[in-house]
Amino acid sequence: MTAQSGGPGRRPTARSLTSLLAGRTAFRLALLGANAALLASWGERAYEPYAAAMGTAQVLTTLTTLGIEKSALKLVPRARRTGPQLITVLLVSALLLAGAAVLWLGCAALFVPAGDTGMLRLLAGLYAALLGLNTVLVGLCRALDRNRADVLNFAALSLVITTGAGGASVLGWGPTAFTGWILGGTALLNLAQLPALHRAAGRPVRGGITRPVVSTSVLMACGDIAAAGTVSLLFAMLGASRHHEQTGHLYLMVLASSVLLNGFGYLMRLFQPHVSLTLRSVAPASLDRRVVRRLLPVAAVGAVWTTGALCLARSAEQAALVPPPVAVLLLYVLCVPLFFTVGSLNYLLENATSRTLRATAVSALGGLLCAVLLGLVLVPALGALGAVAALSSGEVAHAVLARLLLNSPHHGRTPAAGAPPERTTGPTAPAPPPADLGARDERTSAPPPGERPLARHRPRR
Repeated sequence: MTAQSGGPGRRPTARSLTSLLAGRTAFRLALLGANAALLASWGERAYEPYAAAMGTAQVLTTLTTLGIEKSALKLVPRARRTGPQLITVLLVSALLLAGAAVLWLGCAALFVPAGDTGMLRLLAGLYAALLGLNTVLVGLCRALDRNRADVLNFAALSLVITTGAGGASVLGWGPTAFTGWILGGTALLNLAQLPALHRAAGRPVRGGITRPVVSTSVLMACGDIAAAGTVSLLFAMLGASRHHEQTGHLYLMVLASSVLLNGFGYLMRLFQPHVSLTLRSVAPASLDRRVVRRLLPVAAVGAVWTTGALCLARSAEQAALVPPPVAVLLLYVLCVPLFFTVGSLNYLLENATSRTLRATAVSALGGLLCAVLLGLVLVPALGALGAVAALSSGEVAHAVLARLLLNSPHHGRTPAAGAPPERTTGPTAPAPPPADLGARDERTSAPPPGERPLARHRPRR
């Protein structure tokens, strides 16, 4: 492994951050610019079914990742001896999920009526699934401190999307041809990542590793699945409503905001190995004071802020001060601070204790339910404005439910994941063994040849 950023679990350097962010930003900007060019080339009537298909398929990107990338960035830096085995479990899980998604789409295609629209939806679903797999593969590379693979991957994806937009403008490619082009490019990039990850994987996998890795991945995926599922369901509601012509506007707005929001989320994942190691030693009382107690104030302010922003955007639209697409963009921009704040608190809770991870996973699904129920009312009445308002309301419900789930007298006594409990019998009392994978492999695995044993002897179990 190369040490491009100081080793797994270390704080990333400014140079590595700059290169990684540049690659991901180039991809998002290429995606946004390409869609603007496609709208101009195809016209709004042809662009609308493409936007609806791609927007609805977004949830498959999250389902195929299923928290595997975040789980790798959390667990691999903590595991000094079982890291290759963790990579094996995570890689196999990612391939199985992507294969299941492709198989499901293939079966669903048998029941889709023949025509360009059915083929477009199938290709969009396949692209979303393979893009999720691509995210996992480069995330595993980053967990192994192979940052260059991430940068080159997204630079190549940017080139694929740009050339596809050029083909649509110059050669007259339609939505189906363009989606097939970017699907093929993504598939080739996935194949290019597999050899290095196969060499880094450890075989055979020791018993007792698979179950905690899979459960952590599932819990860490709940927030992303809820967010992507909310967006996909709101797109479906908007497409089925009398405001269906606003689907393209909402999709362009989501793409534009993804440059900022996904950049913020990607930055947090770059720091996740360092944050995961740091939070192992944080006292529960400190976590409660700095994170948990801020959930309700954030939710209260967010609810008032969202209501005011919706009224402002709706009034500006009705008074013809701004066109409808600009009103939607205005509302979304006003809700971005709420997305950032709730996302930051959720990020800390995911990487703290096992109890906070479960609480934020359940509350994310509750936020999805709240957003969908409100969307059933707001989207038919307000169109894209109602979809954005429902999305923001789901974030408020997420924060409220997380606070309620963590509002327990036993919360302050929950140890941080991987951190020993507080001493109760003086400074000489021995601490119980850690409870995470990285700590377990230190006390169950023998040191490799040539390595000195640990200074403190621990009896065999």
